[in-house]
Amino acid sequence: MAEELRKTGISVVGNVPWGTHLCHFYETQEDLLDILIPYFKTGLESNEFCVWVVSDPLGEEEARNAFRQAVPEADRYLAAGHIEIYAHTVFPSSRQQTSPTGQIEIVPHTEWYLKGGTFIAERVTDGWNEKLAEALAKGYVGLRANGNVAWLTEENRKDFFQYEKTLDEKLSDQRMIVLCSYPLSTSSAAEIFDVVNTHQLAILRRRGHWEVLETPELMQAKQEIKRLNEELEQRVIERTRELAAANEELRKEIAERKGAEEALRRSEDRIRLIIDTVPALIHTGLPDGSLDFFNQRWLEYVGLSLDDLLGWKWTAAIHPDDVVAMVNGWRAALARGEPFEHESRVRRADGEYRWMFHRDVPLRDERGPIVKWYASSIDIEDRKRAEEALRQSEDRIRLIIDTIPVMAWSLRPDGVVDFLNQRWMDYAGLSLEQYVKDPTGPIHPDDIPRVIEKWHAQMAIGEGYDDEMRLRRADGTYRWFLVRTDPLRDEQGKLVRWYGVSTDIEDRKRAEEKLTATTEQLRALSARLQMAKEEESTRIARELHDELGSALTSLKWNLELLEKDDLRSVDGVGHSRKREQIKDMAALIDSTINSVRRISAELRPSMLDDLGLVAAVQSYLLQFQERAGIVTRFESSVDEVELTPPQSTALFRIFQEALTNVLRHSQATKVNIRISRQNGQFVLTISDNGRGITKSEKSSVLSLGLLGMQERARLVGGEIDIATREEGGTVITVRVPIARDGDLSSAVTKEHMS
Repeated sequence: MAEELRKTGISVVGNVPWGTHLCHFYETQEDLLDILIPYFKTGLESNEFCVWVVSDPLGEEEARNAFRQAVPEADRYLAAGHIEIYAHTVFPSSRQQTSPTGQIEIVPHTEWYLKGGTFIAERVTDGWNEKLAEALAKGYVGLRANGNVAWLTEENRKDFFQYEKTLDEKLSDQRMIVLCSYPLSTSSAAEIFDVVNTHQLAILRRRGHWEVLETPELMQAKQEIKRLNEELEQRVIERTRELAAANEELRKEIAERKGAEEALRRSEDRIRLIIDTVPALIHTGLPDGSLDFFNQRWLEYVGLSLDDLLGWKWTAAIHPDDVVAMVNGWRAALARGEPFEHESRVRRADGEYRWMFHRDVPLRDERGPIVKWYASSIDIEDRKRAEEALRQSEDRIRLIIDTIPVMAWSLRPDGVVDFLNQRWMDYAGLSLEQYVKDPTGPIHPDDIPRVIEKWHAQMAIGEGYDDEMRLRRADGTYRWFLVRTDPLRDEQGKLVRWYGVSTDIEDRKRAEEKLTATTEQLRALSARLQMAKEEESTRIARELHDELGSALTSLKWNLELLEKDDLRSVDGVGHSRKREQIKDMAALIDSTINSVRRISAELRPSMLDDLGLVAAVQSYLLQFQERAGIVTRFESSVDEVELTPPQSTALFRIFQEALTNVLRHSQATKVNIRISRQNGQFVLTISDNGRGITKSEKSSVLSLGLLGMQERARLVGGEIDIATREEGGTVITVRVPIARDGDLSSAVTKEHMS
């Protein structure tokens, strides 16, 4: 810090630099006022902010009255808004000041040193720093303070002396002067020695006069100064002769310098004129941070004079919410000696606050020290508003993207994800940060190699693509998604971003799989039906050949024998034998007729057309019981039903196939058949007490009999349900709507059912 001397108002002390830490010992209240009144009066006149921490024997009210009595112009200061005396707490969180324009604060020690009943050195030190920052922000050149420590006790004396030592060290680079007042009556010789050692100067009244007690360091420094002065006097004599000779040369140099200064002044005037006319807000500052120049455009912008802004008064044009941050940032830049950039709101002449961007750059001399700060300010209000409008627009777009029924995302050109919409994060149960750490985490492990290979290939050529993959949901399940990716390029064709959407296709995938399975089932069914047709033809041919062919051949042989015999020559025995042959032939014809009827019934029972479905079912059930040896039970609550021929045929074939499955697979010993009418539907129920059908058997491609039954029911507008009974066995329920001929589609014919 530059050695700027400040008047103390204490005649025995004189001027001191910023950062001075001194103390004085007093006996009476008059001793206190004799030092403190001129001390603070001088600080007020020097545009310094003052803090007076009082304790016994001088309270707040006594200090206020004494100040008003000793400073006649105090009321004038009050009227002008320069001085205010008030008491309040010193910490911003609890302060309730009576005047925001005051220049001096009178604070009781209980609200400064012993706030909360406890002395905490760090809190007091922070309080001084806050007061200094506040003073500079208000445009004061620095802080002048006094603290009366008559409140000290043995309990906190050691901590306080350590605080005094720390404060003495920290004041060296601060624009502060601190005077500590100690009561002489309660200070021992050792304590006085400790106090003096923690202060740069000590003042004591002795024999009616104030005297300065010097520290050993200061005494040593004065002795050294005395020695140097003596040497200096001798050198002055020697130099006087040299100076006499140099004076003439100096006069010439002065004349030349005046000419150069005049030229420099004219140059500076031209530069100032240029600066005042350029369309920019320009100002300059001194090495200590106080500002010493604002160009005309700056003054016109804020509507203030140069005197209104010089020093630290420029903070009056800054928005109150931005002052502290700007001052702290400016002082930090001063300490570092580095360029300073900051944004703040500045009050324009019309009273509107507008955002400004400030940049301060230091100018150094040949040796390196800063000699000047140059700065420019740019109005960025329109840019700020545009940024805010853009932010709001982006928020709206993000809201729209978060609400669309797809999972959207974007990537940087290098492939790193930088955005996931809310639907994506909700689905995967991941935040953007979590996903970036492991982008392949939600992908099914079996799909990762293929997905990565395709993605790298498309990135290399910079083209969009579609892909299907399984993505893990937050609950751990995987679902199929169609992932579509497209690149975004700028006007020059450079890739600037990838955009993508992921659409859930799980239901479509399942439908495709189901369709594939159904197609396979239908193909198998078609092949099985063809095979069954061939098997049925083979069986019928075999029965016709074996049964009917044999019977007819026997008849042919018997007839040929009868034709060869001469019946007239046959005796009684021969007649008897011929009658037996004719009787056997009649029996063989009856058997053949029965076989023909049986084969015809199996192909299509005539009873179905003659007597109806109920009678055909009952008749077939009796034949099944005889052939299979399985006990059957038939129950019907209807006699006649109005079914179309296709419906009757379909129901009868379903009934036949169900009994065939019972015989082949169920291991049942009982079968129950029930026919009823329910809610306009014909209901056929076949149940058994066998092992019961399994889930895999119901859906298997090989369960062709079941598929055939389902297809027959569907073709006549009906439905079939196949289930396992809780008590064991299988129950098949077929429901067909009861309709008159012509009610169903003409496409349903007997040929479909046969």
